[in-house]
Amino acid sequence: MAYLLVLSGLMLACGRLGDLTGFTRIFIAGFALFSLGSLLCGLAPTITLLVAARVVQGIGAAAITAIALAMIAVCLPADKRGWALGVLMTIVSVAIAAGPILGGFITEFLGWHWIFFVNVPVGIAAIILAIRYLPQDIVPAQSGRFDTAGAVLILAALATLLFPVSQGLYLGWTSPFVLFCLSASLLLLIILIIHERRSRSPLIELSLFTVPNFVTGNAGSMLIILAFAGSEFLLPFYFELVRGISTETVGLLLAVPAVFLMLAGPVAGKFSDRYGCRGLMIGSAALCAITMFLFSRFDSSTGFPVIVATLALEGIAIGLFVPPNMSLILGSARKEAGGVASGVMMTLRTSGAMLGIALLGTIAMSGFLRAASGSVIQAPVPDQLVPGFQVAYLVGAAVCIIVVVASLMVKETDRSLVGEIPPR
Repeated sequence: MAYLLVLSGLMLACGRLGDLTGFTRIFIAGFALFSLGSLLCGLAPTITLLVAARVVQGIGAAAITAIALAMIAVCLPADKRGWALGVLMTIVSVAIAAGPILGGFITEFLGWHWIFFVNVPVGIAAIILAIRYLPQDIVPAQSGRFDTAGAVLILAALATLLFPVSQGLYLGWTSPFVLFCLSASLLLLIILIIHERRSRSPLIELSLFTVPNFVTGNAGSMLIILAFAGSEFLLPFYFELVRGISTETVGLLLAVPAVFLMLAGPVAGKFSDRYGCRGLMIGSAALCAITMFLFSRFDSSTGFPVIVATLALEGIAIGLFVPPNMSLILGSARKEAGGVASGVMMTLRTSGAMLGIALLGTIAMSGFLRAASGSVIQAPVPDQLVPGFQVAYLVGAAVCIIVVVASLMVKETDRSLVGEIPPR
């Protein structure tokens, strides 16, 4: 949790640092911190030191995540941007699919410490390659001071939002702690907006939010990830509790969307480079809605081929949506605001994922509790659990339909390298 909170809370700050000091410098520093944090995690003798090392690792990951996407947006011409983002998504999908398998192998034969140690040589190699091949002046460094107060406020606001969201299922949404944190998050967000409007060198360039494509693209991105993350969170419970599938088989099934997402990403990116983002976003969001509806029809007798086909369809739908959506968002920002634009996008995506897990998880849990009511001695049978899953996935389908409507509002541009944001 410490890693995730730091990652989510600092991506905006790292993006802004990249705008101020240069992308390459922050990118290399991010890999250095991530490698150092990984080494410290593997060496940590206590839980406290492990958590501290994960914080260091999270700072590095925030810099890498925010800057990598910004560099793609500004280094490549607009007609290559979608393809590059699709390739990047393919690489991430391979990591997602292979990570659990590789992690299990490493843990079994080498010990858990090596899960962290293997990151060190990878990080060092990335630093060497970045020094060798990345230009030092991708975007000229800007004048201005770093908004430290804004960075602290956004970190605090996100921490007090995401931590109770992640714990709400277990603590209860009406618990005093959860309500206090959510109220504090809202107050901090208001203070942040007031501070940013008054700051001479704000952390967040508020003019970003006057660009329709930037706002619409980020809203669609956050909502589609909300539905996808909630879906992926619920599927293992459906497989194990309703279908009685073994843990090993569940792992293989969950790799299916990642494989098809990996295949669809570059195709979608290339298509969006040539024909634009709008049509592909509309179609893929509609496909996501269909997939969520199909999930809502699953029960204890759904055929295995149907399950695999629906999982593949989910991966294709997300794979077709993400590259054009990212290209739209990053292409709507000026090069000088690329780091902040990337930071905003990734912060909203991470927040959407956690909100999706909380929302769909809570809906499904409510259905489980209703099924278990009156059953004091025996646990509810699989068929009694199905309605909770079905309602949750219907909500996911509704969220995807909202994304379809939002995507209809997208206005195609000439996809030039310089975006729409007016200079300050």
